Amino acid sequence: MGLDEELKAYYDAEAIGGHRVEHWTMRHGLRERFRDLLRVETCRSLVDVGAGPGLDTLLWNNDGFDVVGVDLGPQNCRTMEAKGLLAANASLYDLPFVDAAFDSLWTMSTFVHVPPERVGDALQELLRVVKPGGPIAIGTWGGRDFSGYPVFGEIRPFRYFSLQTHDRWLASLEAECSVDSFETISPNGDDSWQYQFSIVRTRPSGSPRPLAAQRPVARNVGRRTCGPYSIVI
Repeated sequence: MGLDEELKAYYDAEAIGGHRVEHWTMRHGLRERFRDLLRVETCRSLVDVGAGPGLDTLLWNNDGFDVVGVDLGPQNCRTMEAKGLLAANASLYDLPFVDAAFDSLWTMSTFVHVPPERVGDALQELLRVVKPGGPIAIGTWGGRDFSGYPVFGEIRPFRYFSLQTHDRWLASLEAECSVDSFETISPNGDDSWQYQFSIVRTRPSGSPRPLAAQRPVARNVGRRTCGPYSIVI
């Protein structure tokens, strides 16, 4: 069984068991900040990649955005559709949309399941479906290098996780994107697993990668409490 099939089986079991019913407070704060940016930039459409059962997708919909939730798990997509949401059952590496289909993109805790050697491919696919210069919010876990199957979660077998140090993750983003902002968050008040939140965009054609001195400075903010889309068949 390949990694995608493993993750699909895990998240289908999670959805059927109803294990994920709400997000932690930090996630809401990040979404509200990104929502405010989208309103300033008059973005209307958004794709939520790695949407799970559509917790964020529903909030984006309620905020008035034309949103599509994408998830690898078929059961999660059925859950979103039962909420009246547009859903697409697809892989992060092969999104079923034409180029520049959306004004913006939101993906939280999806790259934590992406092996280091596939990060570039995944980022390129996200950039492909967003209009040039459109804002893309990416949240993932990191703070240290790790690749494997930690003893974590209520469902067996355990999921694959991939984490990178802050410098390595920022370098991975810079290799493919123009990075507007990069910050780290310690939700547990320690240095165990830290959250990395970035807003990126397509890099203007021909622009070089920024020098180290020009890179966004990672700031640790500490503990903090589809409408008219062309879908490729």
